[in-house]
Amino acid sequence: MHDLFESALVERCAPVLLGKKPAALFPKPVWWKSAHMRLFARYDLCCEAFSRTERRDLLFVYRPHLLSPALLRKPVPRALKALGYPVSGCLDDDLRALSRRLAKSSDFPHEIGFFLGYPPEDVLGFMRHGGRNYKLCGSWKVYGDVEKARALFSEFSNCKSLLLAVLRDGGSILGIGDAAGAS
Repeated sequence: MHDLFESALVERCAPVLLGKKPAALFPKPVWWKSAHMRLFARYDLCCEAFSRTERRDLLFVYRPHLLSPALLRKPVPRALKALGYPVSGCLDDDLRALSRRLAKSSDFPHEIGFFLGYPPEDVLGFMRHGGRNYKLCGSWKVYGDVEKARALFSEFSNCKSLLLAVLRDGGSILGIGDAAGAS
């Protein structure tokens, strides 16, 4: 079971594990048990389970020390405030507001991109254009700096390849979170 957990974590969260991205969001695996939440502490990660109306629940895995500053970057606070977020500077308040929006909304709240560490201009562009008229599509739809996005896509792919190689060679990713958390 631990190997399954590590593999799933690498597949969905490699850039988060290596401290290159503040958060990841993915559907809760069918094999998931609430006891898995305790394992995240070993990886120096936090995890929230978000309930969805008539849809599969989601897991939000994050590093608080990376997520808090991402939510304070201009123009993120103003955009979140316009969407009804408390913008109190308290990460827990912002996460509770996101959880409520995910639970109550039949549509997906696209401001989640701010929480996932996507460039604010890309999140705002997606919201403004309804997901159309983008310049590049990869891990997210790019409306701003294409070259910067390409570099990030490559970096995130390299994170996943590196950690999958560790697992393939019989290693464990335990402790990687500690090293990334210190960066």
